[in-house]
Amino acid sequence: MIKNILTVLVFGISLSTCVYGQTNQQADIKDPKADAEIIEEKKDVPYISVEQMPKFIGGDDAMFKYIGQQLVYPEKAKKDGIVGTVFVNFIIDKKGNVTDAEVIRGIKGGEELNAEALRVIKGMPQWEPGFQSGKPASVSLILPVKFVL
Repeated sequence: MIKNILTVLVFGISLSTCVYGQTNQQADIKDPKADAEIIEEKKDVPYISVEQMPKFIGGDDAMFKYIGQQLVYPEKAKKDGIVGTVFVNFIIDKKGNVTDAEVIRGIKGGEELNAEALRVIKGMPQWEPGFQSGKPASVSLILPVKFVL
């Protein structure tokens, strides 16, 4: 009985050593292209704050005018009296394009309003990009879109 337990124990230790050894051998093999891709991915991580923040062309007044002209209050939400603020997160990339827009906090029961705010933000024209250390930089922004009756 003890001999069987020792055999199983020795076999288990040998097996785990083999698996560990194979894992280490694989980890030691490096692909320079993979390292370059990882470094490139890190470079494209958007900033939250930069030396020169992105600007809607024409300034904040022009942005609010654009939103006001584009925003269509969904009839169902109007009829149901749903109001509130939708918070949309988006990225202004290095070229000033709006990308990766998503609702991060919507209006409960106001899915149409959430979708409308997202549609308007995604449709925004090009911005002046942000700059960090004199170079264009991707910047993550959050914009509240208010719906009032």
